[in-house]
Amino acid sequence: MNNRRGEKSPAWVGWVGNMSMITDYLITRPWTSIWCVPKAINSILRAVGIVAFANNPITGFLIMAAMFVGNTNVFWACLLAGVLGVAFSKVLNQPESLISDGVVVFNGILVGCISVAVFPALSGHQINSLFWLYVAFAVIITSYVDKGLNALMAASKLPALSIPFNFSAAIMLLSMRTAANLEGAQLPEIEGANLTAGVNVTQDIEWGKVFEGTLLASGQIYGVGTVDSSILVWLGFFFFSPLLTVFFYMGSVIGTMIGLLVSTAPYTDVYLGLWGYNAMLSAGGLSYFLVPLPGVFVAAIIVASLAGAVQAATVHIFSATAVPVLSYPFNVATLLLLAISTTENPPFVWVASKTFPEQHLVQYFSEERRLQSERRPTDVEEPLQTIGK
Repeated sequence: MNNRRGEKSPAWVGWVGNMSMITDYLITRPWTSIWCVPKAINSILRAVGIVAFANNPITGFLIMAAMFVGNTNVFWACLLAGVLGVAFSKVLNQPESLISDGVVVFNGILVGCISVAVFPALSGHQINSLFWLYVAFAVIITSYVDKGLNALMAASKLPALSIPFNFSAAIMLLSMRTAANLEGAQLPEIEGANLTAGVNVTQDIEWGKVFEGTLLASGQIYGVGTVDSSILVWLGFFFFSPLLTVFFYMGSVIGTMIGLLVSTAPYTDVYLGLWGYNAMLSAGGLSYFLVPLPGVFVAAIIVASLAGAVQAATVHIFSATAVPVLSYPFNVATLLLLAISTTENPPFVWVASKTFPEQHLVQYFSEERRLQSERRPTDVEEPLQTIGK
């Protein structure tokens, strides 16, 4: 369905949500000028946010601040990956709109952040200059993997999500283990990345720690699972979209509860938010790609539960190699549910031109009223299938 109705959104809409006014201005400026600096900064900040569908430079700034607070190495890895990601997006002739929104940059940023977060425990070594070369190479490879995977999936009309990150990160981390002559084992503790101080390892469930785990899930997306970092990440999400934040937290609670059900004492991973972030991303992803109507709310509960179940089913497979589960459960669960919207007469409304969930809702109801006023009585039952084209 076409949403170009001859109406223009109020000017202030361009300064909230995805802050489209900034991108609309910068996208017209050439890269071969001084504007390359603000264009790159805008792309990197948006890429940081769009890891969790929050396409907003201020959200990205808050998340990078969270990285700096939680683990400075993660911050520097993010910056390195962002610069390389933008540069190689240009080398690969990626569409300007995708570069500006950070869509073709975020997988490389994830590779950098998570590699830094888990490398010390994975290899038994401290981060050194050779490691940074590993990161740079992995980010460059991810740029190519990202373009190739999206080309392969184009026929399905489904996004590649963070599959390029999972592919590249797993290869990099396993390669580093091979280089260190290590075999699969239980992941040890990672200082400043996945752990917070004061986790009690008693046999009884500590519900205060369970609640804390639902909050820490946001920071775990970026490998900085500390309380102060996670709060900054939540603030960034809320600044972009309160509705998306509600879906996120609902998913985090569901994933955390599933982790509690399938785990045994001392429930450390539950308390650290490691069971919440995949379900959180899955629930939020549906509210971003689909118009967040009541049916999508129900589907978000299903997809968060599915992500938690996939994590429960695969966590032991991943632990055998000492590689974290990454965002594999999120990709599996979310793509399966999104695929439903590509069928005939789907129960969900796909958003073709994505901004932020609140605007998707406004556009949907505005367009529905317009179409109903134009339809003949015999056409009233025609369903609405997509918005934003």
